[in-house]
Amino acid sequence: MNIHSAHYLPGTNKTLGNRYLLLECLGDGSHGWVWRAERLDDGATVAVKIPKQTVKEDRLLVEGKELIGTKPHKNIIQIFDMGRVPPEKEWFAIEMEYFPSESLAQKLEHRARHFSGTYERLLNIFSQVLNAVGHLASLDPPVSHGDIKPHNILIGQADLVKLTDFGSSALPEEIYVRTRENGGTVLYAAPEYADCISRKGNFEELLKGDIYSLGVLLYQLMTAKLPHNTQNQARTYAPFPKPREVNSGICPALEDVILNALAKKPEDRFKSIDNFKVAFNTAKVSQLEYSPERVIQCQYQTETDRTAEIVKHLAEGAYEKAVKTARQNYQNIPEVTELVQLIDVLYQVERFYDLQQELSNNLDMLNIDSEDGKKIRLIALKTMLKLHQVDEIQPLLDKALELDGNDFQLSLIYASTLGMQAQYEKAKGVLEAMNKKYIGRIQIFKRLIQVCEQLRDYEGASGYLRAALRFVKKDEELNKKRVKYEALGLW
Repeated sequence: MNIHSAHYLPGTNKTLGNRYLLLECLGDGSHGWVWRAERLDDGATVAVKIPKQTVKEDRLLVEGKELIGTKPHKNIIQIFDMGRVPPEKEWFAIEMEYFPSESLAQKLEHRARHFSGTYERLLNIFSQVLNAVGHLASLDPPVSHGDIKPHNILIGQADLVKLTDFGSSALPEEIYVRTRENGGTVLYAAPEYADCISRKGNFEELLKGDIYSLGVLLYQLMTAKLPHNTQNQARTYAPFPKPREVNSGICPALEDVILNALAKKPEDRFKSIDNFKVAFNTAKVSQLEYSPERVIQCQYQTETDRTAEIVKHLAEGAYEKAVKTARQNYQNIPEVTELVQLIDVLYQVERFYDLQQELSNNLDMLNIDSEDGKKIRLIALKTMLKLHQVDEIQPLLDKALELDGNDFQLSLIYASTLGMQAQYEKAKGVLEAMNKKYIGRIQIFKRLIQVCEQLRDYEGASGYLRAALRFVKKDEELNKKRVKYEALGLW
């Protein structure tokens, strides 16, 4: 049962037991209130958070108890005390530092009117959040915040930042300090925590979740968008535009930092906050000095020279240079061959949204009945699969089948589309027909294994796995699956 007492509805000059004089209600959320209050024993001004669900056990109402008595940090709201308020001890209160401020969520919501989002200012705000999370991680024992998002970041005078709300769960109660109600917490959560009620794991695992949330925050600050817009997208780690596809003013080094923090697998993210800081501080310098290079006209280069230069950049991992060169070539010579080269490079470096933008600017190229047109259609279809755009893929697939014939690649795309539409029996039929026509193709075997698993036909999946391993004995992915099948007694 929840207790909602009118005694603590917004108003002034109300006492809470013999501890506080409540002066101003700063926030009234569905879970509780936060008041600016005067501590009665010494007259100090503090913030007092009062949960509404007072019938819960105290252990469920505490928040940030591990921070009481620790060394203060300028970027973290201090927590002074918490517990039942005497003499009645009916209400639970969390006494915190009072910090006149506005949440970063409010700042961003109204940024067009009064929040100047320069790179320097936004990066300075993020740097302070990073310092706060680093301080929490350095405590003994270390603390994982668990709910890093703009609603829990307070901005005071001179852009002083303080991190607040230490509920430390994947789906925590919203922040109560002068913020709007928020239903989007999960959009900042790492995939491994996106659909769980409480976070579990050792500190290293929990910290990886904080690092991911920091990546979402930095992505938002730099692009004014979130990587994912729904819980399902966050949970399944749906494809999202790379930062520079949304904002070309972001330097490559900063994009690398964001994407590292946003890696799907925890082990692929920064190993620690210190590693994150080093990379971020280096990228921050690069960003503040960065200005996208203008395209230099180079008409004298031969096609062979240009192609060789792109191949060289790709081989060296200089992906930005490869894209820049390919785009420069197409601007110099706006012909279909150069467009094929550009979208091929964009596909290789996984700039799928940039690729689709190029195609949307050249829709007529999708109808060309030629070898170049075939390449463009194939890359477009593969991109739509990568982006899970299965509902939009059929018209282009029909056109490709009409103009290009039912070859191996198109058949594979068709089968993959059926699988993504959960038409598993139909997908299996297409793949089995392909397996008879194209003997020993590992791409077919892997999809047959997947579709059999979806159909819970583990005997069939095991059979196709055995067949695949006869052709590619050292395939790492297949051997991992074999070990898994052996453990389950399916081998």
